[in-house]
Parts: sequence; structure tokens; C-alpha cells
Amino acid sequence: MNKTVFIIVDGLADLPIKQLKNKTPLDYAIKSNLYKFLKHSKFAYPSVLGNFAPQSDSGVMADLGYDPLKYSTGRGWFECLGLDMQPKDGDLSIRVNFGSVKNGKLNSVRTYMSNQELEELSEEINKKVNLREDFQFKAGEDYRAGLVFRHSKNVFSQFVSNNEPGYTAKFFKNGAKISFATGVKDREIHKVKAVRKEAVYTASLLNEFILKSSSVIKNSKVYKERKKKGLDAPNYLFLRDAANKDPKLPNINQKYGRNWAAVVGMPLEKGISTAAGMTLISTSEEKDIKRDFYDKVEKTTKALSKFDAVYLHIKQADAVSHLGKFHEKYAIIEDIDKIIISKLANVLDLDKDTLVLTCDHATSSELKRHLNSNIPVLISNNKFGFSSNFSEVSCSNNHIKGIKKAVDIMPFVMSL
Repeated sequence: MNKTVFIIVDGLADLPIKQLKNKTPLDYAIKSNLYKFLKHSKFAYPSVLGNFAPQSDSGVMADLGYDPLKYSTGRGWFECLGLDMQPKDGDLSIRVNFGSVKNGKLNSVRTYMSNQELEELSEEINKKVNLREDFQFKAGEDYRAGLVFRHSKNVFSQFVSNNEPGYTAKFFKNGAKISFATGVKDREIHKVKAVRKEAVYTASLLNEFILKSSSVIKNSKVYKERKKKGLDAPNYLFLRDAANKDPKLPNINQKYGRNWAAVVGMPLEKGISTAAGMTLISTSEEKDIKRDFYDKVEKTTKALSKFDAVYLHIKQADAVSHLGKFHEKYAIIEDIDKIIISKLANVLDLDKDTLVLTCDHATSSELKRHLNSNIPVLISNNKFGFSSNFSEVSCSNNHIKGIKKAVDIMPFVMSL
């Protein structure tokens, strides 16, 4: 069977930047190795969630063929599943950020820390925060964590707001729940609110957790040592995307008759891949970007000997976009070309196999937030003719008309 490599570069798309000659980082970056795939390729330029700026969970789900407006029950489920917290129906699963508050106002929604620091803080919270319900708190990557309240006699509700600014939860009549990136509009610190009466208890529980956890963090060794060193110190937790139901994604292997593997390092993507029925290839996020790329492409090529299709997720482009580092963004794109694309060009059979290169959403390096822009998609297959430089503009000017939404990408690719 022909092989497929489906690459999602998190936050790859962007807006034109003056310092890059009014080009986007994707357009500006040198992508010499990608031309081997452009010889036989077509572009797509679909929307992800229409007028809404998606998070990564919505974007990845859509790219893999799962309509978020149908399946999403809240990002928290995938995040905690990817952290191996094994959430079940009735549990309350939540994505958490370590952040900071200064003089009662928002200072930062992301306090980057080492894995050891995250583990130490998580252990402190699990040991010292006493609540009326059983919970598990688990460290993720950089500034992230997962929180699961275990099902009890009290019913937990997903109908609660986020207290993390910049992401607004919306609820749909069919039961779907999605948070959209709206950007930080003020520096106020907001409590979790009940959107429906049934969620009053859940909102109260989460606010109590935030209050008690913040006290534990500020008395922790990690906090005191970071303050002493003059580093940004976490003192507050930001919660979003509480979920209390399994999204029940249809099995991707059965859906397309292909055996899928996933080379993904972050909890969110691990959770989505697991929920979709993919086999996870053991990997993690290396701090050294080039080493991370070599590791992931090596595992991708090895997986191709056992699996029909591999989903590869690359996180770093989004991270530097949120920090406004557009120079680093186009450098990362060039490294993707030099390390990952060059290796795949030598491993894949360009006469038979398929490469897909796209993103889950656009992230503006100047605005430092997600956008509701359409996403560029490269589909390389011997059935197609030559396409020019892969960029947002190229995809906008010449794209497959039948791929109007991101959820259309996977069915099209699997039909080749």
C-alpha cells in the first residue's frame, strides 16, 4: 500500500511582516528541499472554523477529518488523555496554564519552567490542596498541566467559562464545546463562571481550587527560588476547556482502511491521536529544536516500515509566534525543510507516496495570537503537476476548489 505522511506544523501560517519584505515567515523562508515535492503537487486553502480563530485542538481535529462542531466536548479531555490521566465520562477534565498575577492584574498567562519545576509544583498541589472532591493534577510541558476531578455523587458540568483570558468557550445545541482564541482584551482577573445553573457547583469548586493552589504555589520552593533569581515566577493558575464527556472519535484506521501511527510530543496531540485510534510512537519534545526535528523525522521514517500513514506534529512555530519572534519562526521553517523534508524526500517513493504539509491554524507573530485565517495546504502526489512556492499567497491564488474546509483535507488525501 502507498504511504502517507501528514505533517501539521502548529501555527505555521501568518500575516505579512514588514521586516520580512512584507512576506509571511512561510513565504520568506528558503525551502529548497520542498521543491522535490512541489514537482507533483496541488494546494488547498480551506477555513478551519469560519469566522472563529481556532485553538490547536479544533485545528488538529479538523485537519484529521473530525469536525470539531460535531465531536468536540472540550480541549481538557484530550489534554488529560494525552497526559495519561485516563479521564472517563463523568470526570471533569481541564487544561491548565501556570501564569502570574501582579498587583491584582494579569502579568502573564504563560510562565515557562523546566520539567523538574513543573513536576515539583504539581506534587505540591496534589499534596497540599484540600478540596471536597478527589482530583489529580499533572504537569505537562513548559507551562501546561492537566486537572481531572474524578466522578462522584456530585455531577460535574462542562458549562463553565474559562478563567484564562484570550480564550472564550462557546456551547452548541448538539452538545459540542469549543474555545475560540479571542485575544487578551484586558488585564482583569476573572473567576470561572457558571454558564448554566447546573454548573454552579462546578464553577465554585474550580474557583476554590484556583484560590488554594495559588496559595500553595506562592509558598513553594520553586516560586521562592525563581523570585530570588529574578525569573518570572508563577503564582496563579488559568483554567480552560473543562470537559466531562468522551468525544468518541470514529477510529481513523477503520474509517479509511489505513493503519495510522502518530509521532507527536505534546499531550494535546497525543490525546487526539489516541482518541482517533492511532498508534503512538514514543517521543517527547526536545528543547533543542534541531535535535527534536532529527528525532521526530527518524521516528517517522521508521514508522513508515510498519504503518501505512504517519501523522507528524511540529509545535515550535506556534510557540515563537506567541512570543512575537518572527525571525525565529522563518528559521524554524527553514530547519523543517533542511531536516525533515529533506529526509522524507529520500525515504518516500515520490512516484507512489503522498506528503501533506499544513497547519492547524494561523498564528500572527505581530499580534501574538491565533487568527481565523484560512490555512495553506500542500498535497504532494504523482497524480498532480507542478506547483510553485508553497505559501499563503500561492495557496490563496491557486487551490483545490473542493477543499473548502479543513475537514475536507483528509477525505481527499485518503482518496488518492
